[in-house]
Amino acid sequence: MMDLMGLAKEVLEKIMKIAESGAVDVTKKLSRQTRFSVNKIDITKTWDEVSVSILIEKEKKMLVYDFSFHALSELEKILKKIEDALKIIPPKPYYAPLPEPAKEYPSIPNTYDKETIEKPEKMVDIAKVAIDSALSEGVKKVAGAIYVNAYEYALVTSAGFEGGGKFTNTYLDVRAFMNGLETGHASMASRRISRIDPKDIGNRAAYYAKLSKNPKKIKAGEYDTVFTVDAVASILNFVGMMTSGFAVMAGYSTFVQKMGTKVASEKFTLVDDPHFEDSFYPVIFDQEGVPTRRNVIIEKGIFKTYLHNRITATVMNAELTGNAGWVFPHPWNLVIESGDSSEQEMISETNEGLLVGNVCLLYTSD
Repeated sequence: MMDLMGLAKEVLEKIMKIAESGAVDVTKKLSRQTRFSVNKIDITKTWDEVSVSILIEKEKKMLVYDFSFHALSELEKILKKIEDALKIIPPKPYYAPLPEPAKEYPSIPNTYDKETIEKPEKMVDIAKVAIDSALSEGVKKVAGAIYVNAYEYALVTSAGFEGGGKFTNTYLDVRAFMNGLETGHASMASRRISRIDPKDIGNRAAYYAKLSKNPKKIKAGEYDTVFTVDAVASILNFVGMMTSGFAVMAGYSTFVQKMGTKVASEKFTLVDDPHFEDSFYPVIFDQEGVPTRRNVIIEKGIFKTYLHNRITATVMNAELTGNAGWVFPHPWNLVIESGDSSEQEMISETNEGLLVGNVCLLYTSD
């Protein structure tokens, strides 16, 4: 077993020879993938990697550098290049020191599930069930993958924070085909592999594929639209990115100058909650050592908060929210409050409309 905390402290000691302040984030990630296509399992892979991220600050200049464990042997050369770069890069127009450690940090139970990562045969079983359940619904081909990950991490900062943790998560993705154009997609994510329901995911992928049979042209106009779970998740990932204080400062967020205003239906509430029972990223502190917490972003349609690190909080005169990245604050685990209608009920109540199975969101700087 690698001593991640010891490694982080060792690297911090070295970077503090050229820095006024800094931090080191070391992450060990064990990943497995079982991939399937044309109704058969193709391959199972395993990755085991250690990554190191360092933050170096001097004279209100900040530099972030990421490298693999194998590059540690070149650390002295890397630090020399960083030292040279610090001489020429300008100081940040806004700066705040790294936060001191908090007195208390949250506790999240059962973040690490041994069964998820230590029994890869379960991935094969899940893939087979997903394939068989989709085929039993009458589709012709099934493809997809199941991924499992185990994370172990350690963070140290020059402000005195030292902390670490570990967690697992898993993700099943299935696409069913009637033919090349008539397809359906479904997926599921969880902290524990035992909570993945491959039969349901296979059935749903097949259901959407069959709905896409015999496509027809429609007239231009306004239509009632039902979005599937996967489509909503894709949209919310984009929405979550736009709530970052960095995105707001940079001017490309949808929510610039929207604090306290109505941005959605009063039926809509969006929360970032890494402490959620089945959070995909159940972390108790962010990359600056600030405790994570439940943040209500949109409450009954009203925009309530941006997500901050120390820099964005200083610029926007706001409190820390426990969402740092060193550069880009971000949500950990977005949650929306459920309504009182099922997907099938919404479809059946739509006389003439659209069912959107997935979305691809693109944006430009224009």
